[in-house]
Formats: sequence, structure tokens, C-alpha cells
Amino acid sequence: MRGPRAWASARGGLARAAMGMLLTGVLLGLVSCGSGSDSRGSGGGAPTATVSPAPSASRTSTASPGPSSPGSVSPAPTRITAVPAPAPSPTDVPRPVVWSSEPRRADRVLPGSATVVGVRSGHNVDSGVAFDRLVIEFADQVPGYDVRYVPDVRSPGEGAVVALRGQAFMEVVLFPAVAHDEVGTPTLRTPSTGGGHPSLVQYRMSGDYEGYVHLGLGVDDRVGFRVLELSNPPRLAIDLAA
Repeated sequence: MRGPRAWASARGGLARAAMGMLLTGVLLGLVSCGSGSDSRGSGGGAPTATVSPAPSASRTSTASPGPSSPGSVSPAPTRITAVPAPAPSPTDVPRPVVWSSEPRRADRVLPGSATVVGVRSGHNVDSGVAFDRLVIEFADQVPGYDVRYVPDVRSPGEGAVVALRGQAFMEVVLFPAVAHDEVGTPTLRTPSTGGGHPSLVQYRMSGDYEGYVHLGLGVDDRVGFRVLELSNPPRLAIDLAA
């Protein structure tokens, strides 16, 4: 059996051992704190730096730019130059209606003869211009024509003067054209005479002979006229200034 000294000696040794272990733990903790403050990895390696991703390229914006920051270059202001409107071309300028008493003629080659189916007239006012219109309608196509003032109107073949009222006379010749069918029946769906207008006093068909159709016009005076070709249905219009 141990005596009191032995127990005291043993207890002192245990106390010294515990104190040594405590000091060792404190030292290890201090070392660990010193090395861990800058290191985030294990094994005492070099500290790992945190790298933020580079900003991506910004998209082009259509918004108006704000105030420029110091040192930045502001874009040059856009200059808008007013461009004068182009001058109208001659074709854009409305042309006045030209009336003339000179003859009008158009030669035309057709695969046959045009058939006259109607003749009518009327008084018209267009854009402040008054005129009398004679319309000759065809069943299929507009033939060639000759329109002119003559001393008097004569029937083809016979040469007899065609009586017409008026102070001046005009003759209309259509070719190749007919005003009858294959058996000689007239194809006109309207009367062959008419008139009674300020300028166009009277008109009448004066001949249907060998591929030519003749019309005589009695006019109040030698006035200017124009000739128009119309479609749907095919027609020839003769306008006399009134």
C-alpha cells in the first residue's frame, strides 16, 4: 500500500500532465487560427481568390443616352438637312383640252370589217368645257377613220349632195366597216339620224358602200373638234366645241 506521499506525488504528476496537454491544445489552436485566417483550402495550400465573372457585353439600346460621364466621348449630334421637293415634271401638269378644226385620220388593218351597231349624240360639259358628242358604236372593234370639214356632204357612189342643216359641214368615213349583215339587213340598233344640239345641228348616215360607212354632220359653225377611241364597248367619239 502506498503512503500519503506516494498519492501526493502521483496526483502532482497527473496535474502536470493535464496542464501540459492544455498548453499544447492552446498552442495548436493559436497556430490553426493564424494559418486559417488567410487560407480557405485544406492542407495549408495557397489561399483561393474569389473571382467575379466579367460583365457581359451590353446589348445595343435604342433608348436615348443619358448625360455623359467625365472622360467619356459624347456622340456627335445628328444633322437633318431639309431636301426640297422635286419640281413637277411636264407630264404631271394638267394639259388643257386642245380643239382644232384640222382633219383627223387613222389608218388601221383589221381581220375583217368593223360592224356599226349604233349612232347617238348628246350635249356635255366637262371641267367647264361644253361640247356636243357624236358616238359611233361597233360590235367588235374600232376601224380606221377620216374626220374632216368639207364644202358639202355627198353620198358615195352616186355623188348626190346630202341635205343637212347648219352653217358648216363635216364628213366621217369609217373603214373597213359595214352597217349591215351578210344578207344586207341593217345592223343599226338606233336611228340613223339625229342632232338638235348647239353645235351638232344634224347628223345622218349617208352611205354604206364597199367596206366604207359614211356619215354627214351639219354643224352650227366651223368649230374645233377632237376624236376619241373608247372601249367596253368599242366606240368612236367625235366632240365638237359648243
